[in-house]
Amino acid sequence: MFLEDKNIKLSKCFVRKVYCENSNQQKKKGCLIMSKTKLSLILVLVAAVIATLVILPGCSTSTTTTAAAETTAAAETTAAAETTAAAETTTTLPEGGYAYYDEMKAAAKEGKEYPGTPAKGFSLAFTDINGGMPFTNSVWKSVQDQWKLAGGDPEKLYYADNRYDATIGLKNADIMLAKKPNVLINFQFDAKVNSIISNKFTAANIPIIAVDVPTPNAPFMGVNNFKVAYMAGEAAIEQVEAMGGIDKIDNIILGQFPAGGEVLMLRSEGFYQAFVDKYGADVVDPKTIRFDGGAGEAEQANKAMTDVLSKIPNAKVIALTSINEQTMSGIISAIQTAGRWDPANWIIITQGCDEVGQQQLRDGLTDGAVAYFPEHYGEYLIPASVAFMNGQPVPPFLYVENQVITMDNIDQFYPKQ
Repeated sequence: MFLEDKNIKLSKCFVRKVYCENSNQQKKKGCLIMSKTKLSLILVLVAAVIATLVILPGCSTSTTTTAAAETTAAAETTAAAETTAAAETTTTLPEGGYAYYDEMKAAAKEGKEYPGTPAKGFSLAFTDINGGMPFTNSVWKSVQDQWKLAGGDPEKLYYADNRYDATIGLKNADIMLAKKPNVLINFQFDAKVNSIISNKFTAANIPIIAVDVPTPNAPFMGVNNFKVAYMAGEAAIEQVEAMGGIDKIDNIILGQFPAGGEVLMLRSEGFYQAFVDKYGADVVDPKTIRFDGGAGEAEQANKAMTDVLSKIPNAKVIALTSINEQTMSGIISAIQTAGRWDPANWIIITQGCDEVGQQQLRDGLTDGAVAYFPEHYGEYLIPASVAFMNGQPVPPFLYVENQVITMDNIDQFYPKQ
């Protein structure tokens, strides 16, 4: 503003001087007003001078700002590059930061003793979903074998059987909590109870590893439920296509377990989604039936399937799956009891492929099974446990490898004894 006022005063002086000179040349007419043309030219010149004085400082400021910005950007880029380089230089763990777990798992898979006997001096608690079944027997044996390879004391490996009972599961958790283990492996079917268990063990600063059914604040070890269900669906679709296509199928039946929570529901919903992706929801939805087959008790699944069959008396060709082979045993029994069993009309893909599932497949009761390889569960659970015990991070998801087993390849994975 000060510069503008000064320039205006200068312009007024300049105009006054010119005006007086013109007045002297025209004495007879007195001080006449200068012509409009001259005045306009003078004003234009004055405006140009003022504009130049104002704009030049602005250009200088803009140049300075640009230079400063470029300097700052260059400095930030250099600093970022140096920080990145420093981080890459000082990082010793691989991507994900689970080098210790990976090292222990490598030893586990090879059946070798873990380096450094990492379980020595620690204790581990294991609560079983339902002891005595072929699947859970395989899991427990694998845990015991791997605990020994890790240098663990068998007397410090605590076991409790939840017996597919939420109340018993909660009591067992309290019993284990009193023992103050370094880690809890929680194999328990009820999602609500798992939340309670999580709160208790978190308060005691005891880490948990969840098996098959999620537990809050705990790494999940087991199958990618949607993936294995989708695999089963794809295997079933191969059979459907061999029969002539989806129009030949009367119903698609999903034996589910709602109490296991949303994640476990994916173990059947993935089966449905494979059909939807192949044939479209408008075709698949009218054919789809969902029912609660329970957690793994054949009797409960038998009763539930009997109710389903009574509602579809005319259905003949059916694609079927359930959450495990124990429930499938009850389902198949219900079909046979109802007098509606014909292997040629039932497309059945199971989940787990434990000893029960293998026998179902060999007996011609099922068309395939997605193998979970429970005999290898300890190869994930014990490396994760000793990682926690030694203050090392554990991946949030410990997914097992899976394979669709049929009569064409069963002997490759499970040779007949």
